[in-house]
Amino acid sequence: MKILEFITPSNIGGAENYVVNLSKKFIEKGHEVFILSSTVNNDKNPDLSVRQFFSKSGLPFRIVKADFKYNPLTILKIAYFIKKNNFDIIHTHLSKANFIGALASKIAKKKSISTAHGLNKKAQYKYSDYVICVSNAVKENLISQGMDEKKLGVIYNGIDISKFNSEAEGLPARKEYFFSDDDAGNNNLSSIGNTARQFNVGIIARLSREKGVDLFIEAAKFVLIKIPEAKFFIAGAGKLKESLIKRAKDLNIFNSIYFVGFISGNLVSFLNELDVVVFPSLKEGLPLALLESMSMKKIVIVSDAGGMPEVVIDGKNGYVVKKGDINAIYQKLIFVYNNRSGLNELADSAAETIREKFNIENCADKTLDLFMKFL
Repeated sequence: MKILEFITPSNIGGAENYVVNLSKKFIEKGHEVFILSSTVNNDKNPDLSVRQFFSKSGLPFRIVKADFKYNPLTILKIAYFIKKNNFDIIHTHLSKANFIGALASKIAKKKSISTAHGLNKKAQYKYSDYVICVSNAVKENLISQGMDEKKLGVIYNGIDISKFNSEAEGLPARKEYFFSDDDAGNNNLSSIGNTARQFNVGIIARLSREKGVDLFIEAAKFVLIKIPEAKFFIAGAGKLKESLIKRAKDLNIFNSIYFVGFISGNLVSFLNELDVVVFPSLKEGLPLALLESMSMKKIVIVSDAGGMPEVVIDGKNGYVVKKGDINAIYQKLIFVYNNRSGLNELADSAAETIREKFNIENCADKTLDLFMKFL
């Protein structure tokens, strides 16, 4: 089968990693894959370069200009590219690709399947033949907007569990390992490697409103009153970075908050240094970082947003709190700190959940089965 993966990113995050992981698994299973992507205008931070990201993946790809969703010239160019290369199926991701990729597929007389990574509006799937939802919450969101349920199916995100395990090498005691010059605003970075007696709390998220990073910082203020030696690490990039730094300074906790930026290939080492990972999202599909954290036997605290409660069963393999509840996050962090030595069973259960239900092998097999039904 010849598969075109088409994605139009606004940053490098879960959806982009999903495309790479899935494409590699498709190739392992004997299929041909090509990635078509638009680019992110972020020359200041090469870590967020789409071209570099896909180059490092080793997968064949091409960058196209897709600035506007309704650009007829772009749609016709993509339709020509699909027809010329005779792809069997087009798999689209994110709003622009879902719209123009599916429309171009119809022009080229090919089937298109979209993956809905978040709680999106149904309009972007107008021309898609079918929509894969990464969680039941995503599916229910589209049904609530009047979308035909027959056009929807759930295939959970999956990760390569061989890359995410608790035996991974730890974080070196060097700030340069994670921090770029842009992140040098923290005035206590050198202490990151001194983790023996610390309580290390992390969040991995795009720095945007819906990810709840501000709630993470507010909860940190209360935790630090009880646990002054606690350290809070924020991994991710986004437009709210400066306002989040200002908030940490206003709360007088800046020396305990570390903005580590986009960590990319250092994610395993970063996770290995954390005691607990928090996902306080207000709006969510199903974050890959949650699956990766659980696979590495990390204690996770998630909000009840989107598909996260479909993975995390409160008290069994992690903890679930009401979205927006800063006090609940604080209380759970204090509980984890006081019971760290007694939570091994919960951590083991987290890894087992990912191994059984959320691995990339299952995700790829189910996706390929779906593709075959449309051919």
